[in-house]
Amino acid sequence: REKRLAEQAQSARARLWRLTIQRYVEVAWSGHAATRFASVIAIPILVAIVTPGWWWAACAAGAAVGIMIDVPSRGVFLRLAESLDDLDEPTLRAVIRRHVFVLAAITAAYVTPYALLAFAPAPGPTIGLLFCAGSLVVCASLHVMTRTMIFYTAPAVILSLVANAAALATGWMGVATALLAGCVGFNALVTARAGAASFSALIDARFRAEEAAEDLERRVNERTAQLQVASRRAQAANKAKSMFLANMSHELRTPLNAVIGYSEIIQEDLESGDTSASAADLAKIRGSATHLLTLISEILDLSRIESGKLDLRPTSFDLPSLLRGALDTVKPTATKHRSTCQINLAPTVGLMVSDETRVRQCVLNMLSNAAKFTHNGAIALDMRECRIGQTRAVAIAVKDTGPGISPENQARLFRPFSQIDSTKTRAHDGAGLGLVITRRLARAMGGDVQVSSKLGEGSTFTLYLPLDMTNAAPAQAA
Repeated sequence: REKRLAEQAQSARARLWRLTIQRYVEVAWSGHAATRFASVIAIPILVAIVTPGWWWAACAAGAAVGIMIDVPSRGVFLRLAESLDDLDEPTLRAVIRRHVFVLAAITAAYVTPYALLAFAPAPGPTIGLLFCAGSLVVCASLHVMTRTMIFYTAPAVILSLVANAAALATGWMGVATALLAGCVGFNALVTARAGAASFSALIDARFRAEEAAEDLERRVNERTAQLQVASRRAQAANKAKSMFLANMSHELRTPLNAVIGYSEIIQEDLESGDTSASAADLAKIRGSATHLLTLISEILDLSRIESGKLDLRPTSFDLPSLLRGALDTVKPTATKHRSTCQINLAPTVGLMVSDETRVRQCVLNMLSNAAKFTHNGAIALDMRECRIGQTRAVAIAVKDTGPGISPENQARLFRPFSQIDSTKTRAHDGAGLGLVITRRLARAMGGDVQVSSKLGEGSTFTLYLPLDMTNAAPAQAA
């Protein structure tokens, strides 16, 4: 733990040094460079105009030396700012200390010649005093990021300030003026601390503010990304629902039109007295009405499940008998498609305590899909005992030799309002909600449904249910 804390502290210090360099580059050469260069060039010209003698030459020489050091330093710091992430804390600290001497040299070159104005005729000392006071303000604002910068750059400025202040008067008045200039320098540094107890406290406060800003930016980016994902999902869900409703309008109209059409035919037969075909037409009406009722029931079932109003009624029933009856129900469809049906039931499973109607619905949904999509193949219904956690359970598998399902389509099988073939010209009718409802019902009864499939090799849907749902907690719905 101590090692981890030490690593965290070192990482925090490294971030502080990176912040120091970045801020110095931004302020010293992006926001202040033009003003600095203009002032150090213009002031020697002013000295030459208003102060007799060659004092301006010293100021101009200092400006030239300072600029020659200042400009290359800018390139060094810019390159350093680009490689900050590759440097550890000790390296960053060493780099800062090395460049502090360069900063001190730049400041000394700019300011020291103006200390000589203390010996120049009037108004030389006044110009030197004002220039040094301005330099002190700049120095305090630029170099305040570290104590080392302040301690190495401020002394030369304060000494020049005090020297020029002392030259403005003689005797005790000169001493008092020099002390006052020293107080100005001290107050400039205190002001630079911005009310902090120390420069370390100021740096820590700026560091915390930077961290807070970065954290806020990161959270905003995360929220924005989450909102974009949610928006895309909502758009996809809305598109899927719109497509589903369009398909359902077609699915509902088809059997309804059949009911209306055959009813009109029977009416015409009754009026003409020829009712020989009426029995067949009535069978077609019944089949279409049954299909329509199935579609509506699936939609209502999903609505009840999603609204949390599904009412389960557990009772004791014979599971093998239920499975045999379900397989007998779909055999006509399988026979129509020239497919065979097989059943294999484990002898250890007999009675089951669950909602018999919902269990039958789940099994029929899986068997109906297998019979619908399997042509010239085989459908097998297997039942074996298993466990869900610590609960005794049963696994009911429906295997077929149909076309199979691709991995990307398997992910869509259990999504509401999402069908593998959602076009109006698809080969198989239905609401496409059977598997969705099956999984929701299975999880409500404490189980689940899983699929295993390969294109061209058929599919296996396995329904897992506890043998006694009263002792099992409902699984979380996906």
